[in-house]
Amino acid sequence: MNKVFVNQVGFLTDSGKKAVLNFNAAAFDVIDDKEKVVYSGKVTHFGTDDISGEDTYVADFSEFKTPGKYRVVADGTKSVSFEIADTVYDKLMKDMCKCFYFLRCGDALDPKYAGEYYHKPCHLSKATVYGEDVPPVDVSGGWHDAGDYGRYSTAGSVAVAHLLYGVRFFKHLLDVKFDIPPVKCDKGELPDILAEVKVELDFLFKMQREDGSVWHKVTTFNHAPFIMPEEDTEELFLFNVSSLATADIAAVFALAYTIYKDYDKAYADKLLTQSEKAYEWLVDNPNPLLFKNAPGSNTGEYGEFEDISNRFWAASALYEATGNKDYLGDAALQMERLEGFDDVTKFKLYQGEVLTCLGWGDVAGLGCLSLLLTGQDIKILEEVNKKWLDEANRLCDNGARNGFGLVMDKKDFIWGSNMELLKYLMVLTMADRISPTDKYKSAIYAGIDYMLGCNSMDTSYVTGNGEKAYKNPHLRPTACDGIDEPWPGLVSGGPNRGLQDERAKEVPADSAPMKCYLDHIDCYSLNEITIYWNSPFVFVLAGLLE
Repeated sequence: MNKVFVNQVGFLTDSGKKAVLNFNAAAFDVIDDKEKVVYSGKVTHFGTDDISGEDTYVADFSEFKTPGKYRVVADGTKSVSFEIADTVYDKLMKDMCKCFYFLRCGDALDPKYAGEYYHKPCHLSKATVYGEDVPPVDVSGGWHDAGDYGRYSTAGSVAVAHLLYGVRFFKHLLDVKFDIPPVKCDKGELPDILAEVKVELDFLFKMQREDGSVWHKVTTFNHAPFIMPEEDTEELFLFNVSSLATADIAAVFALAYTIYKDYDKAYADKLLTQSEKAYEWLVDNPNPLLFKNAPGSNTGEYGEFEDISNRFWAASALYEATGNKDYLGDAALQMERLEGFDDVTKFKLYQGEVLTCLGWGDVAGLGCLSLLLTGQDIKILEEVNKKWLDEANRLCDNGARNGFGLVMDKKDFIWGSNMELLKYLMVLTMADRISPTDKYKSAIYAGIDYMLGCNSMDTSYVTGNGEKAYKNPHLRPTACDGIDEPWPGLVSGGPNRGLQDERAKEVPADSAPMKCYLDHIDCYSLNEITIYWNSPFVFVLAGLLE
Protein backbone atom coordinates (compact mmCIF):
# COMPACT_ATOMS: atom_id res chain seq x y z
CA MET A 1 0.00 0.00 0.00
CA ASN A 2 1.27 3.47 -0.88
CA LYS A 3 2.06 5.49 2.23
CA VAL A 4 3.35 8.96 3.04
CA PHE A 5 5.02 8.74 6.45
CA VAL A 6 5.38 11.93 8.46
CA ASN A 7 5.85 13.21 12.00
CA GLN A 8 2.20 13.20 13.07
CA VAL A 9 2.60 15.85 15.76
CA GLY A 10 4.51 18.25 13.56
CA PHE A 11 7.54 20.48 13.28
CA LEU A 12 9.07 23.57 14.80
CA THR A 13 9.06 26.45 12.35
CA ASP A 14 12.83 26.50 11.89
CA SER A 15 13.47 22.74 12.11
CA GLY A 16 14.15 20.25 9.37
CA LYS A 17 10.93 18.88 7.84
CA LYS A 18 10.45 15.84 5.65
CA ALA A 19 8.05 13.10 4.71
CA VAL A 20 9.14 9.63 3.56
CA LEU A 21 7.26 7.81 0.78
CA ASN A 22 7.31 4.08 0.08
CA PHE A 23 6.38 4.56 -3.60
CA ASN A 24 7.80 6.34 -6.63
CA ALA A 25 6.65 9.90 -7.11
CA ALA A 26 8.33 12.75 -8.94
CA ALA A 27 6.92 15.61 -6.89
CA PHE A 28 4.90 16.41 -3.79
CA ASP A 29 2.71 19.17 -2.42
CA VAL A 30 2.07 20.47 1.07
CA ILE A 31 -1.61 21.37 1.44
CA ASP A 32 -3.34 23.30 4.23
CA ASP A 33 -6.54 22.39 6.04
CA LYS A 34 -8.54 23.95 3.19
CA GLU A 35 -6.81 21.68 0.61
CA LYS A 36 -4.88 24.63 -0.82
CA VAL A 37 -1.35 23.92 -2.07
CA VAL A 38 1.07 26.04 -0.03
CA TYR A 39 4.37 24.43 -1.04
CA SER A 40 5.61 22.12 -3.80
CA GLY A 41 8.86 20.25 -4.22
CA LYS A 42 10.70 17.39 -5.90
CA VAL A 43 10.92 13.91 -4.41
CA THR A 44 14.36 12.35 -3.97
CA HIS A 45 14.79 8.59 -4.37
CA PHE A 46 16.84 7.13 -1.52
CA GLY A 47 16.50 3.41 -2.16
CA THR A 48 15.91 0.29 -0.07
CA ASP A 49 17.50 -0.11 3.36
CA ASP A 50 17.84 -3.01 5.78
CA ILE A 51 16.04 -1.55 8.75
CA SER A 52 12.77 -0.43 7.12
CA GLY A 53 12.54 -2.83 4.20
CA GLU A 54 11.05 0.02 2.18
CA ASP A 55 12.13 1.44 -1.17
CA THR A 56 12.09 4.98 0.16
CA TYR A 57 11.59 8.41 -1.39
CA VAL A 58 12.13 11.62 0.56
CA ALA A 59 10.04 14.78 0.33
CA ASP A 60 11.95 17.60 2.04
CA PHE A 61 10.08 20.80 2.85
CA SER A 62 12.40 22.26 5.50
CA GLU A 63 12.32 25.70 3.92
CA PHE A 64 8.53 25.97 4.44
CA LYS A 65 8.03 27.72 7.77
CA THR A 66 4.50 29.13 7.85
CA PRO A 67 2.61 28.06 11.00
CA GLY A 68 -0.54 26.06 10.44
CA LYS A 69 -1.97 22.57 9.93
CA TYR A 70 -0.99 20.62 6.83
CA ARG A 71 -0.68 17.33 4.95
CA VAL A 72 1.82 16.10 2.39
CA VAL A 73 0.35 14.78 -0.87
CA ALA A 74 2.12 12.82 -3.61
CA ASP A 75 0.35 11.21 -6.61
CA GLY A 76 -2.97 11.40 -4.77
CA THR A 77 -1.72 9.75 -1.56
CA LYS A 78 -2.03 11.94 1.53
CA SER A 79 -0.21 11.86 4.82
CA VAL A 80 -1.93 12.32 8.14
CA SER A 81 -2.30 15.90 9.31
CA PHE A 82 0.46 17.66 11.24
CA GLU A 83 1.20 21.13 12.55
CA ILE A 84 4.01 23.63 12.11
CA ALA A 85 4.43 25.94 15.10
CA ASP A 86 6.97 26.96 17.71
CA THR A 87 4.59 25.50 20.32
CA VAL A 88 4.01 22.23 18.46
CA TYR A 89 5.65 20.07 21.15
CA ASP A 90 4.16 21.78 24.21
CA LYS A 91 1.34 19.24 24.66
CA LEU A 92 3.71 16.34 24.01
CA MET A 93 6.10 17.53 26.71
CA LYS A 94 3.31 18.03 29.24
CA ASP A 95 1.82 14.61 28.49
CA MET A 96 5.13 12.78 28.84
CA CYS A 97 5.89 14.52 32.14
CA LYS A 98 2.44 13.89 33.57
CA CYS A 99 2.79 10.16 32.88
CA PHE A 100 4.93 9.93 35.99
CA TYR A 101 2.04 11.31 38.04
CA PHE A 102 -0.35 8.65 36.70
CA LEU A 103 2.24 5.98 37.59
CA ARG A 104 2.45 7.04 41.23
CA CYS A 105 2.18 4.26 43.79
CA GLY A 106 0.66 4.48 47.27
CA ASP A 107 -1.86 7.10 48.33
CA ALA A 108 -0.69 9.78 45.92
CA LEU A 109 -3.33 10.28 43.23
CA ASP A 110 -5.95 12.99 43.57
CA PRO A 111 -9.13 12.87 41.43
CA LYS A 112 -8.71 16.61 40.87
CA TYR A 113 -5.49 15.95 38.95
CA ALA A 114 -5.91 12.34 37.79
CA GLY A 115 -9.43 12.83 36.46
CA GLU A 116 -10.93 9.67 34.94
CA TYR A 117 -7.60 7.88 35.40
CA TYR A 118 -7.79 8.07 39.20
CA HIS A 119 -7.47 4.84 41.12
CA LYS A 120 -7.64 4.09 44.83
CA PRO A 121 -4.54 3.92 47.08
CA CYS A 122 -2.35 0.90 46.45
CA HIS A 123 0.61 -1.04 47.86
CA LEU A 124 0.50 0.58 51.30
CA SER A 125 1.32 -2.53 53.32
CA LYS A 126 4.80 -2.87 54.79
CA ALA A 127 7.26 -5.06 52.91
CA THR A 128 8.83 -8.24 54.20
CA VAL A 129 12.62 -8.22 53.98
CA TYR A 130 13.27 -11.37 51.97
CA GLY A 131 15.50 -13.91 53.73
CA GLU A 132 15.85 -11.88 56.94
CA ASP A 133 14.06 -12.21 60.27
CA VAL A 134 13.47 -8.49 60.78
CA PRO A 135 10.35 -6.33 61.09
CA PRO A 136 8.56 -5.37 57.84
CA VAL A 137 9.50 -2.00 56.34
CA ASP A 138 7.40 0.87 55.02
CA VAL A 139 8.53 1.52 51.43
CA SER A 140 5.31 3.05 50.13
CA GLY A 141 5.33 5.65 47.38
CA GLY A 142 7.34 6.24 44.24
CA TRP A 143 6.37 5.25 40.71
CA HIS A 144 5.22 1.94 39.30
CA ASP A 145 8.09 0.96 37.05
CA ALA A 146 6.43 -0.33 33.90
CA GLY A 147 3.48 -2.44 32.81
CA ASP A 148 3.73 -4.18 36.17
CA TYR A 149 3.54 -2.80 39.72
CA GLY A 150 7.13 -3.37 40.77
CA ARG A 151 9.40 -0.59 42.02
CA TYR A 152 13.10 -0.89 41.36
CA SER A 153 15.96 1.17 42.76
CA THR A 154 18.21 1.11 39.70
CA ALA A 155 15.47 1.75 37.16
CA GLY A 156 13.97 4.52 39.29
CA SER A 157 17.35 6.16 39.76
CA VAL A 158 18.02 6.21 36.02
CA ALA A 159 14.61 7.68 35.19
CA VAL A 160 15.13 10.39 37.82
CA ALA A 161 18.61 11.03 36.44
CA HIS A 162 17.36 11.61 32.89
CA LEU A 163 14.88 14.16 34.19
CA LEU A 164 17.29 15.93 36.54
CA TYR A 165 20.12 16.09 34.01
CA GLY A 166 17.49 17.57 31.72
CA VAL A 167 16.88 20.26 34.34
CA ARG A 168 20.61 20.91 34.78
CA PHE A 169 21.32 21.31 31.07
CA PHE A 170 18.01 22.82 29.91
CA LYS A 171 16.62 25.25 32.48
CA HIS A 172 13.30 25.84 30.72
CA LEU A 173 12.22 22.34 31.79
CA LEU A 174 11.57 23.99 35.15
CA ASP A 175 8.85 26.09 33.48
CA VAL A 176 6.83 23.14 32.15
CA LYS A 177 3.51 22.93 33.99
CA PHE A 178 1.58 19.68 33.76
CA ASP A 179 -1.18 19.94 36.37
CA ILE A 180 -0.07 18.02 39.45
CA PRO A 181 -0.52 18.84 43.15
CA PRO A 182 1.76 21.68 44.32
CA VAL A 183 4.62 20.97 46.73
CA LYS A 184 5.78 23.65 49.18
CA CYS A 185 9.43 24.58 49.54
CA ASP A 186 11.58 27.42 50.93
CA LYS A 187 10.90 29.45 47.77
CA GLY A 188 7.15 28.87 47.81
CA GLU A 189 6.43 25.94 45.48
CA LEU A 190 8.66 23.52 43.62
CA PRO A 191 8.51 23.58 39.82
CA ASP A 192 6.28 20.73 38.62
CA ILE A 193 9.14 18.58 37.33
CA LEU A 194 10.91 18.78 40.70
CA ALA A 195 7.69 18.14 42.61
CA GLU A 196 7.12 14.97 40.58
CA VAL A 197 10.71 13.75 40.84
CA LYS A 198 10.55 14.28 44.60
CA VAL A 199 7.88 11.56 44.77
CA GLU A 200 10.41 9.02 43.51
CA LEU A 201 13.29 10.44 45.56
CA ASP A 202 11.21 10.13 48.74
CA PHE A 203 10.58 6.48 47.89
CA LEU A 204 14.27 5.87 47.19
CA PHE A 205 15.11 7.25 50.64
CA LYS A 206 13.01 4.41 52.07
CA MET A 207 14.94 1.85 50.04
CA GLN A 208 18.19 2.74 51.80
CA ARG A 209 19.19 0.81 54.90
CA GLU A 210 20.78 2.28 58.00
CA ASP A 211 24.26 1.20 56.90
CA GLY A 212 23.91 3.11 53.61
CA SER A 213 23.26 0.10 51.37
CA VAL A 214 20.15 -0.05 49.18
CA TRP A 215 17.60 -2.80 48.57
CA HIS A 216 17.46 -3.66 44.88
CA LYS A 217 13.69 -3.73 44.53
CA VAL A 218 10.30 -4.05 46.19
CA THR A 219 7.71 -6.22 44.46
CA THR A 220 5.29 -9.02 45.11
CA PHE A 221 6.92 -12.42 44.67
CA ASN A 222 5.43 -12.80 41.19
CA HIS A 223 3.89 -10.37 38.74
CA ALA A 224 0.26 -9.52 39.44
CA PRO A 225 -2.37 -10.57 36.93
CA PHE A 226 -4.10 -7.83 34.95
CA ILE A 227 -5.87 -6.09 37.84
CA MET A 228 -6.02 -2.51 39.09
CA PRO A 229 -3.22 -1.41 41.46
CA GLU A 230 -5.42 -1.36 44.56
CA GLU A 231 -6.47 -4.97 43.84
CA ASP A 232 -2.85 -6.14 43.99
CA THR A 233 -2.78 -7.08 47.67
CA GLU A 234 -0.22 -9.90 47.64
CA GLU A 235 2.66 -9.71 50.13
CA LEU A 236 5.38 -7.22 49.23
CA PHE A 237 9.03 -8.24 49.49
CA LEU A 238 12.18 -6.16 49.75
CA PHE A 239 14.79 -8.09 47.82
CA ASN A 240 18.51 -8.13 48.52
CA VAL A 241 20.88 -5.22 48.75
CA SER A 242 23.05 -4.72 45.66
CA SER A 243 26.10 -2.59 44.97
CA LEU A 244 24.30 -1.61 41.73
CA ALA A 245 21.39 -0.03 43.59
CA THR A 246 23.63 1.50 46.25
CA ALA A 247 25.88 3.19 43.69
CA ASP A 248 22.94 4.45 41.63
CA ILE A 249 21.34 5.93 44.75
CA ALA A 250 24.62 7.61 45.72
CA ALA A 251 24.78 9.13 42.26
CA VAL A 252 21.21 10.29 41.87
CA PHE A 253 21.01 11.76 45.39
CA ALA A 254 24.18 13.77 44.69
CA LEU A 255 22.71 14.97 41.39
CA ALA A 256 19.43 15.88 43.08
CA TYR A 257 21.32 17.81 45.76
CA THR A 258 22.75 20.18 43.11
CA ILE A 259 19.21 21.19 42.13
CA TYR A 260 17.11 21.02 45.30
CA LYS A 261 19.64 23.08 47.30
CA ASP A 262 18.23 26.12 45.51
CA TYR A 263 14.69 25.32 46.68
CA ASP A 264 14.80 23.43 49.99
CA LYS A 265 18.08 23.45 51.91
CA ALA A 266 17.09 20.86 54.53
CA TYR A 267 15.89 18.42 51.89
CA ALA A 268 19.02 18.95 49.80
CA ASP A 269 21.27 18.41 52.81
CA LYS A 270 19.52 15.11 53.46
CA LEU A 271 20.10 14.08 49.85
CA LEU A 272 23.81 14.77 50.12
CA THR A 273 24.14 13.06 53.50
CA GLN A 274 22.46 9.90 52.23
CA SER A 275 24.49 10.00 49.03
CA GLU A 276 27.73 10.12 50.97
CA LYS A 277 26.49 7.37 53.28
CA ALA A 278 25.81 5.12 50.29
CA TYR A 279 29.23 5.93 48.86
CA GLU A 280 30.92 5.07 52.14
CA TRP A 281 29.25 1.67 52.01
CA LEU A 282 30.63 1.18 48.49
CA VAL A 283 34.13 2.03 49.67
CA ASP A 284 33.81 -0.42 52.54
CA ASN A 285 32.47 -3.09 50.15
CA PRO A 286 34.69 -2.92 47.05
CA ASN A 287 33.64 -6.29 45.60
CA PRO A 288 30.60 -6.36 43.30
CA LEU A 289 27.34 -7.33 44.96
CA LEU A 290 25.17 -7.99 41.92
CA PHE A 291 21.57 -9.17 41.82
CA LYS A 292 19.66 -12.28 40.80
CA ASN A 293 15.99 -12.97 41.36
CA ALA A 294 15.07 -15.24 44.24
CA PRO A 295 14.25 -18.80 43.10
CA GLY A 296 10.69 -18.89 41.78
CA SER A 297 10.26 -15.11 41.61
CA ASN A 298 9.52 -13.63 38.18
CA THR A 299 9.35 -9.88 38.76
CA GLY A 300 11.84 -7.64 36.97
CA GLU A 301 15.40 -8.61 37.78
CA TYR A 302 17.37 -5.65 36.44
CA GLY A 303 20.54 -7.67 36.68
CA GLU A 304 23.87 -6.33 35.46
CA PHE A 305 27.21 -7.98 34.74
CA GLU A 306 29.30 -5.43 36.63
CA ASP A 307 29.03 -2.47 38.99
CA ILE A 308 31.99 -0.48 37.63
CA SER A 309 29.84 1.90 35.58
CA ASN A 310 27.60 2.43 38.62
CA ARG A 311 30.56 3.28 40.85
CA PHE A 312 31.93 5.59 38.15
CA TRP A 313 28.60 7.43 38.03
CA ALA A 314 28.49 7.74 41.82
CA ALA A 315 32.03 9.15 42.05
CA SER A 316 31.46 11.56 39.16
CA ALA A 317 28.16 12.85 40.54
CA LEU A 318 29.61 13.37 44.01
CA TYR A 319 32.61 15.21 42.57
CA GLU A 320 30.33 17.52 40.61
CA ALA A 321 28.19 18.09 43.71
CA THR A 322 30.97 18.67 46.24
CA GLY A 323 34.18 19.53 44.38
CA ASN A 324 36.02 16.97 46.51
CA LYS A 325 38.90 15.76 44.34
CA ASP A 326 38.98 12.39 46.06
CA TYR A 327 35.80 11.60 44.13
CA LEU A 328 37.44 12.74 40.89
CA GLY A 329 40.33 10.38 41.55
CA ASP A 330 37.85 7.56 42.15
CA ALA A 331 36.00 8.42 38.92
CA ALA A 332 39.24 8.29 36.93
CA LEU A 333 40.09 4.92 38.48
CA GLN A 334 36.65 3.50 37.69
CA MET A 335 36.85 4.82 34.11
CA GLU A 336 40.15 3.00 33.69
CA ARG A 337 38.62 -0.19 35.12
CA LEU A 338 35.56 0.18 32.89
CA GLU A 339 37.55 0.47 29.68
CA GLY A 340 39.71 -2.48 30.66
CA PHE A 341 36.88 -4.74 31.82
CA ASP A 342 37.50 -8.12 30.23
CA ASP A 343 33.81 -8.88 29.69
CA VAL A 344 33.07 -5.55 28.05
CA THR A 345 31.38 -7.11 25.01
CA LYS A 346 29.30 -9.36 27.26
CA PHE A 347 27.97 -6.87 29.75
CA LYS A 348 27.10 -4.09 27.31
CA LEU A 349 23.37 -3.81 26.68
CA TYR A 350 24.13 -0.75 24.61
CA GLN A 351 25.51 -1.08 21.10
CA GLY A 352 27.76 1.98 21.07
CA GLU A 353 30.62 3.38 23.15
CA VAL A 354 30.65 2.32 26.82
CA LEU A 355 31.20 5.87 28.09
CA THR A 356 28.00 7.03 26.37
CA CYS A 357 25.75 4.40 27.97
CA LEU A 358 22.66 6.04 29.44
CA GLY A 359 20.31 3.19 30.38
CA TRP A 360 19.66 1.17 33.50
CA GLY A 361 22.04 -1.60 32.42
CA ASP A 362 25.05 0.63 31.76
CA VAL A 363 25.21 4.03 33.44
CA ALA A 364 28.71 5.28 32.60
CA GLY A 365 27.23 7.92 30.31
CA LEU A 366 25.36 9.40 33.26
CA GLY A 367 28.69 9.80 35.06
CA CYS A 368 30.01 11.59 32.00
CA LEU A 369 27.05 13.99 32.13
CA SER A 370 28.07 14.94 35.67
CA LEU A 371 31.65 15.52 34.54
CA LEU A 372 30.42 17.66 31.64
CA LEU A 373 28.42 19.72 34.13
CA THR A 374 31.59 20.65 36.02
CA GLY A 375 32.62 22.88 33.13
CA GLN A 376 36.20 22.37 34.27
CA ASP A 377 39.33 21.88 32.22
CA ILE A 378 40.14 18.48 33.69
CA LYS A 379 42.03 15.74 31.89
CA ILE A 380 39.27 13.20 32.24
CA LEU A 381 36.99 15.38 30.12
CA GLU A 382 39.30 15.11 27.11
CA GLU A 383 38.49 11.41 26.97
CA VAL A 384 34.79 12.03 27.57
CA ASN A 385 34.46 14.64 24.82
CA LYS A 386 36.30 12.46 22.31
CA LYS A 387 34.19 9.39 23.06
CA TRP A 388 30.93 11.31 22.83
CA LEU A 389 31.81 12.97 19.52
CA ASP A 390 33.06 9.67 18.08
CA GLU A 391 29.78 8.03 19.08
CA ALA A 392 27.72 10.89 17.64
CA ASN A 393 29.57 10.58 14.34
CA ARG A 394 28.98 6.82 14.29
CA LEU A 395 25.28 7.45 14.80
CA CYS A 396 25.15 9.99 11.99
CA ASP A 397 26.84 7.48 9.70
CA ASN A 398 24.04 5.03 10.56
CA GLY A 399 21.46 7.69 9.71
CA ALA A 400 22.95 8.14 6.25
CA ARG A 401 22.19 4.50 5.44
CA ASN A 402 18.39 4.68 5.46
CA GLY A 403 15.75 6.89 3.95
CA PHE A 404 14.30 7.84 7.33
CA GLY A 405 17.64 9.28 8.51
CA LEU A 406 17.32 7.04 11.57
CA VAL A 407 20.55 6.53 13.52
CA MET A 408 19.68 2.92 14.37
CA ASP A 409 21.31 -0.25 13.11
CA LYS A 410 19.52 -3.60 12.66
CA LYS A 411 20.99 -4.88 15.91
CA ASP A 412 19.47 -1.93 17.83
CA PHE A 413 15.94 -3.24 17.31
CA ILE A 414 15.82 -5.10 20.60
CA TRP A 415 13.37 -5.12 23.51
CA GLY A 416 12.86 -1.41 24.17
CA SER A 417 14.31 -0.27 20.84
CA ASN A 418 12.68 3.12 21.28
CA MET A 419 14.77 3.63 24.40
CA GLU A 420 17.88 2.68 22.41
CA LEU A 421 16.96 5.43 19.96
CA LEU A 422 16.21 7.95 22.69
CA LYS A 423 19.54 7.24 24.40
CA TYR A 424 21.23 7.82 21.04
CA LEU A 425 19.36 11.11 20.72
CA MET A 426 20.61 12.07 24.19
CA VAL A 427 24.17 11.44 22.98
CA LEU A 428 23.57 13.57 19.89
CA THR A 429 22.02 16.31 22.01
CA MET A 430 25.10 16.48 24.20
CA ALA A 431 27.49 16.16 21.25
CA ASP A 432 25.78 19.18 19.73
CA ARG A 433 26.58 21.11 22.92
CA ILE A 434 30.20 19.99 22.86
CA SER A 435 30.68 20.72 19.14
CA PRO A 436 27.57 22.16 17.44
CA THR A 437 26.94 20.96 13.89
CA ASP A 438 23.94 20.71 11.59
CA LYS A 439 24.37 16.97 11.09
CA TYR A 440 23.77 16.30 14.79
CA LYS A 441 20.66 18.48 14.76
CA SER A 442 19.35 16.76 11.63
CA ALA A 443 19.83 13.35 13.23
CA ILE A 444 17.91 14.49 16.32
CA TYR A 445 15.03 15.80 14.19
CA ALA A 446 14.93 12.52 12.25
CA GLY A 447 14.78 10.52 15.49
CA ILE A 448 11.92 12.58 16.85
CA ASP A 449 10.12 12.28 13.51
CA TYR A 450 10.48 8.49 13.76
CA MET A 451 9.09 8.37 17.30
CA LEU A 452 6.08 10.44 16.26
CA GLY A 453 5.06 8.54 13.15
CA CYS A 454 7.64 8.87 10.37
CA ASN A 455 8.35 5.14 10.39
CA SER A 456 7.29 2.17 8.29
CA MET A 457 4.56 1.28 10.82
CA ASP A 458 2.99 4.73 10.24
CA THR A 459 2.53 4.87 14.02
CA SER A 460 3.26 7.48 16.67
CA TYR A 461 4.86 5.71 19.62
CA VAL A 462 3.45 8.18 22.16
CA THR A 463 -0.17 7.73 23.23
CA GLY A 464 -2.50 10.62 22.53
CA ASN A 465 -0.01 12.39 20.27
CA GLY A 466 -0.55 11.90 16.57
CA GLU A 467 -3.47 10.87 14.38
CA LYS A 468 -2.28 7.24 14.41
CA ALA A 469 -0.81 7.06 17.90
CA TYR A 470 -0.70 3.57 19.37
CA LYS A 471 -3.52 2.80 21.82
CA ASN A 472 -2.89 -0.55 23.49
CA PRO A 473 0.11 -0.37 25.81
CA HIS A 474 1.05 -3.40 27.88
CA LEU A 475 0.09 -1.66 31.12
CA ARG A 476 -2.19 -3.05 33.79
CA PRO A 477 -4.10 0.10 34.84
CA THR A 478 -4.99 1.18 31.29
CA ALA A 479 -6.03 -2.39 30.48
CA CYS A 480 -8.34 -2.68 33.48
CA ASP A 481 -9.78 0.79 34.10
CA GLY A 482 -12.69 0.47 31.65
CA ILE A 483 -11.59 3.57 29.74
CA ASP A 484 -11.17 3.16 25.98
CA GLU A 485 -8.14 5.43 25.58
CA PRO A 486 -4.95 5.13 27.66
CA TRP A 487 -3.73 8.29 29.29
CA PRO A 488 -1.62 10.38 26.90
CA GLY A 489 2.16 10.57 26.87
CA LEU A 490 3.08 6.88 27.31
CA VAL A 491 6.14 5.91 25.26
CA SER A 492 6.01 2.43 23.73
CA GLY A 493 8.95 0.04 23.78
CA GLY A 494 8.67 -0.21 20.00
CA PRO A 495 9.77 -2.67 17.29
CA ASN A 496 11.77 -5.67 18.47
CA ARG A 497 13.28 -8.33 16.21
CA GLY A 498 13.23 -10.77 19.14
CA LEU A 499 9.41 -11.03 19.21
CA GLN A 500 9.65 -12.64 22.65
CA ASP A 501 5.97 -12.91 23.60
CA GLU A 502 3.35 -15.21 22.10
CA ARG A 503 1.22 -12.46 20.60
CA ALA A 504 4.30 -10.87 18.99
CA LYS A 505 4.84 -14.07 17.03
CA GLU A 506 1.92 -12.97 14.83
CA VAL A 507 4.44 -10.61 13.24
CA PRO A 508 6.08 -12.45 10.29
CA ALA A 509 9.52 -13.61 11.39
CA ASP A 510 11.14 -12.28 8.22
CA SER A 511 9.85 -8.72 8.79
CA ALA A 512 12.26 -5.82 8.50
CA PRO A 513 13.35 -4.62 11.97
CA MET A 514 11.26 -1.44 11.80
CA LYS A 515 8.18 -3.58 11.09
CA CYS A 516 8.59 -5.96 14.04
CA TYR A 517 5.80 -4.28 15.98
CA LEU A 518 2.19 -4.91 16.93
CA ASP A 519 -0.05 -2.53 18.88
CA HIS A 520 -1.56 -5.12 21.21
CA ILE A 521 -1.91 -5.20 24.99
CA ASP A 522 -0.42 -8.72 25.16
CA CYS A 523 2.82 -7.63 23.50
CA TYR A 524 5.04 -7.02 26.49
CA SER A 525 8.15 -7.42 24.32
CA LEU A 526 6.94 -4.76 21.87
CA ASN A 527 4.44 -2.50 23.54
CA GLU A 528 5.20 -2.24 27.25
CA ILE A 529 5.88 1.15 28.82
CA THR A 530 8.43 2.10 31.47
CA ILE A 531 9.41 5.21 33.40
CA TYR A 532 12.86 5.10 31.81
CA TRP A 533 11.41 5.14 28.27
CA ASN A 534 9.56 8.37 29.01
CA SER A 535 12.45 10.05 30.81
CA PRO A 536 15.01 10.14 27.96
CA PHE A 537 12.37 11.54 25.61
CA VAL A 538 11.76 14.36 28.10
CA PHE A 539 15.51 15.06 28.12
CA VAL A 540 15.77 15.05 24.31
CA LEU A 541 12.71 17.22 23.82
CA ALA A 542 13.98 19.66 26.44
CA GLY A 543 17.24 19.89 24.50
CA LEU A 544 15.43 20.45 21.23
CA LEU A 545 13.25 23.19 22.67
CA GLU A 546 16.22 24.86 24.36
